[in-house]
Amino acid sequence: MTRPEIVAKMVKSRNAKSGVRIKNSRVRSEKFQMTRRQVFLIIFMLFLFMGSGIGYVWSNFERTQIGYDLSFLKKEEMRLREVNRKLRLDLAVLKSTKNLEDIAIRKLGLKQPSPEQIVVLP
Repeated sequence: MTRPEIVAKMVKSRNAKSGVRIKNSRVRSEKFQMTRRQVFLIIFMLFLFMGSGIGYVWSNFERTQIGYDLSFLKKEEMRLREVNRKLRLDLAVLKSTKNLEDIAIRKLGLKQPSPEQIVVLP
C-alpha cells in the first residue's frame, strides 16, 4: 500500500466532522472477579465494622443506664439523710432530762424523792 492509499483509508475510518477515529467493534466488559482472600478480607472488615458499631451503641446504653442508676442513688441518699436527721432529732428529744422526767412521772408513776429517802454514800 502506498502512502496516499493509507491516508485515504485513515480518513475514511475517522469521523468527517470531528476527526476522531470511530471504532465500532464492541468492547468486551471485564467481569468483576474477586479472589477468596479478597472475599474473606471484605467479610472480616464487615464483621469488624459491625462489632465496633455494636460496641459503640452498647457503651452508650451502659452510660445512660449508669446515669439513671446514679440519679436514683442520689435521690435515695437524700431520702436516707433526711431520715437520719429526723432520727437523730428524735433521739435527742428522747434523751433529754425533761422528757425522761415526764415519762417517769406519767408512765411509771414515779415521783421526786423526799429528803429522808436520799442516802449519801461515803
